[in-house]
Amino acid sequence: MRIALIGMPNVGKTALFNKLTGSFQRVANFPGVTVEKKTGRIVENGKQIFEVLDLPGIYSLDATTLDEKVTKDFLLQKEKEKSADLFVLVLDATNLEKSLYLAFQLRDLGYPLLICLNLVDESEKRGLKLDINKLKAELGAEIISTSAATGRGVKDLIQAMKDHLGDKLPRIELPENHQKTFRSPRYVNGIFKKIDHLLRESTLSPLARDSFSEAIDHWVLHPVWGLFILSALLLLVFQLLFSWSAPIQDLIEFFFSFLGQNASTLIENKLIRSLIVDGVINGVGGVLVFLPQILLLFLFIQFLEDLGYLGRAAFMMDSFMRRIGLPGKAVIPLLSSHACAIPGILATRVIDNHRERLITMLVIPLTTCSARLPVYAILIAAIIPDTAVFGLPWLRMPGLVLFGLYMMGFISAIIVSLIFKKTLPYSSPSMLLMELPPYRIPKFKNLARVMMNKAKIFLTKAGGIILLVSIVIWFLVTFPQQNGETVIEDSYAAGVGKFFEPVFRPLGFDWRMTTALIPSIAAREVVVSAMSLVLSVKEGSEGFEDQLASTLVKEFGIGSLLALLIWFVYAPQCVSTFAVMKKESNSLKWPVFMVAYTLTLAYLLAWLTKILFTPS
Repeated sequence: MRIALIGMPNVGKTALFNKLTGSFQRVANFPGVTVEKKTGRIVENGKQIFEVLDLPGIYSLDATTLDEKVTKDFLLQKEKEKSADLFVLVLDATNLEKSLYLAFQLRDLGYPLLICLNLVDESEKRGLKLDINKLKAELGAEIISTSAATGRGVKDLIQAMKDHLGDKLPRIELPENHQKTFRSPRYVNGIFKKIDHLLRESTLSPLARDSFSEAIDHWVLHPVWGLFILSALLLLVFQLLFSWSAPIQDLIEFFFSFLGQNASTLIENKLIRSLIVDGVINGVGGVLVFLPQILLLFLFIQFLEDLGYLGRAAFMMDSFMRRIGLPGKAVIPLLSSHACAIPGILATRVIDNHRERLITMLVIPLTTCSARLPVYAILIAAIIPDTAVFGLPWLRMPGLVLFGLYMMGFISAIIVSLIFKKTLPYSSPSMLLMELPPYRIPKFKNLARVMMNKAKIFLTKAGGIILLVSIVIWFLVTFPQQNGETVIEDSYAAGVGKFFEPVFRPLGFDWRMTTALIPSIAAREVVVSAMSLVLSVKEGSEGFEDQLASTLVKEFGIGSLLALLIWFVYAPQCVSTFAVMKKESNSLKWPVFMVAYTLTLAYLLAWLTKILFTPS
């Protein structure tokens, strides 16, 4: 039996989903679209009793964004896949005036509903007392009070789901002019009058103002101090990426070094030993050593989202973003793209203006995704000394340079947005409408669950690509052999690299670096593995990063390495990003254009960097 959770954004719907399903979750896409959906199972005594679907947030049946339209179509049973056996409407007890709007719409359509009044712990702290019986009578639905953060009422909600399984969902047929009806002032004002009347009748003690959130917002949303706080937060994140991840990276290096040494001892056949140790263990280990940095980046982004800060960043930046042709809503896709460009492009579905959404998708590749972190880490280690800035021990040069690279990508995205604003066909700008949630202390369990899910996705998807590419590179570097020995200059890899070398020679890249760049088309992370293979640096060994960094400086010099750093700031994204861009834009023209302009920027700016920083 399928249960579907619906509700406005920021009502705690996903937190409730996590509490209901625990670890029995999976992420997929809705049929025919790329909007992410989460499905999970409620399990009792080892037996599945419900399938739970977490639908994208929706404010009303007057859907404007693509995410909302997916939920609306599913709600009205227009999807090809099975609809739900029961819809659970999640309301925010601290924001009933807006949450009840959707409840009245669904009631008027005749849906039997189970209502979950969430965040009751926060509402009670702020003094709200409600007559639940009057709410039930007016809405014609069972109401269960819950707190997804603490688990309060979750068992009661599951029992209520069991009690409602006999209800048969009616087939909803909307009139042809329903969109016009939903938007008419008479219809909208009529629902809000009902809400006002219901809240007056059912409120025993009113909700106190959220003075805590207001006091913080006085500084966070300030036009000057707000930008300073945002910049300081980002700088702190990049400092912590280096300092917190270092001990874990050392452990991963030690593990793969131990694994490689034991495999070398146990495997007698020279060729098989090389495949297992150099191609598999060292190839995968050379990338996984950077997994802590990648996961920490996901952790910080999730922390800021759970805290309630990301929405405020969008609100604060709205005025500035509009000057460059983007809506304030574009801030969230741009920020999430620092973890991965693919969810960033998917997140643009919250932008209902086609032109603004297209510009946002086109500039997202200029933001620095987490897949570039391994390359940045190696090149920064090779070029930048680990010294304190201004004598401050907590402000280190590597973290500052990493922050500068991220800002370089972000500023470039702003400049390119201005150009697109002047050149792409004009359309009327959209308005920013979003709900700012109260500040909440992120729950450790939720953050840990997100970290585990991200690690699982990285290891299953990216890990498979890394393993495959590592083996292919090992084969190209190892063969053909002469008298049972590998001569790397005569290998297949050298042949591929030398074919493209004339193109990249102006940037200071020889056939070895060119060979290492080619696999980045599949995944950026494998560049480190590829560089170590063509430069004959043993991955998985202790001190691997230092060895590779010193070899890069010795073989290529500062000018070429800086050019390589700039190349990766602007170079086109992986093929997966290209595919998602094609599907989201419903055209081949725009992803091809995206690749062309980023490739041109990467080549020209890397060439200029090589000229400027190479001693005459």
